[in-house]
Amino acid sequence: MNKNKPKILYIITQGHWGGAQKYVFDLATALADDFDITVAVGEPNNLPDLQKKLLGNNKIKLIQLNFLQRNISPIKDFLALLEIRNLYKKIKPDIVHLNSTKAGILGSLATYLLSHISYLLIYTVHGWVFNEPMNNLKKKLYIFLEKLTARKKDKIIVLSEDEKNIGMNKLKISERKLEIIPVGIELPKQTLSRDEARKEILRLATLAQDDKIQNWADSYIIGTIANFYPTKNLTMLIEAINLAKDKLNNFHAIIIGDGPEREKLQLTISNKQLTNYVHLTGFIPNASQYLPAFDVFVLPSKKEGLPYTILEAKLNKVPIIATDVGAIKDIITNKKTGLLVSPENTEKMADALIYAYYNQKEMLSMTETTQNKNLFQYLKNNMILKTKDVYQKYSIKS
Repeated sequence: MNKNKPKILYIITQGHWGGAQKYVFDLATALADDFDITVAVGEPNNLPDLQKKLLGNNKIKLIQLNFLQRNISPIKDFLALLEIRNLYKKIKPDIVHLNSTKAGILGSLATYLLSHISYLLIYTVHGWVFNEPMNNLKKKLYIFLEKLTARKKDKIIVLSEDEKNIGMNKLKISERKLEIIPVGIELPKQTLSRDEARKEILRLATLAQDDKIQNWADSYIIGTIANFYPTKNLTMLIEAINLAKDKLNNFHAIIIGDGPEREKLQLTISNKQLTNYVHLTGFIPNASQYLPAFDVFVLPSKKEGLPYTILEAKLNKVPIIATDVGAIKDIITNKKTGLLVSPENTEKMADALIYAYYNQKEMLSMTETTQNKNLFQYLKNNMILKTKDVYQKYSIKS
């Protein structure tokens, strides 16, 4: 590594692939020529998707943290705090960029233990954690910790105006400390045709061998891509499909992803007698290439920041149904560029599925509206340039 390059240390709670992991990967790989970059990842026993993707890049140092994890554990969290403090002392970074809630909190608390080391401390909020469903005590704890650690952060990157307002109003963070930088996607170099995507995704969902699905090209396909976490609310989507199924003909719902809720989802599918309708493919690399297979893309989340999947669905001109959470309303205008549904409202989600099915031409027309032109502000290069500007604009503390 060139010693003259400024050192950036990215810290993220886990490597299991999702929006925050893609964000870190995109920044680290894009800026590796200009900065000396180290990426530290928690959850040593989790699926190391981010680590695997970074291992092939000899310009980036990769560190596996032993104690940082997603769930609250006083003992492991204390050990993670010490581990992060020791990492700061060893690397002596010029910039620390924290991602996800636990990394953001513990990475900031470690700063209180290191008065003799100076660095620019940046935190990207991938959706405020206290907006997730949780008990009031846990919610209050997270709000307190976000308020406390915000004092040590030099810059807090949020993905939307709504997230910025929450930071200002609920956490009392100074407006000058908050910076809106949406996530960004790349324009696809090539995409599968609708027929190619449908044929392959049905094969991956083990439907190609099913005698009941000989005319796969005529099926109406409801699709989503998500990690199987409670916040993704996939159980609600399955229950909504159950409510809507009698009004939908020759349809299949394909859910791409994996995670700790897989058994629960399988049980829900079985209990609702939906095994012929709802199919879990498991994790698929580069899943966005199969978006053209879907007649409608559904995002049922309880909480989001700004999901890449919505941007990718729009880029592929796939009709969208999404819950009105996070920055999604910045992307989707109800009945103009897609359908918005209140989060955790199963009946409304079922109504939206039925509406999209019986109004397919209208749904397709929503993908062509001029309001979709604002998608170009969500390009990867814009995100990288704006983030780099934050690194360079705010001087290192002395």
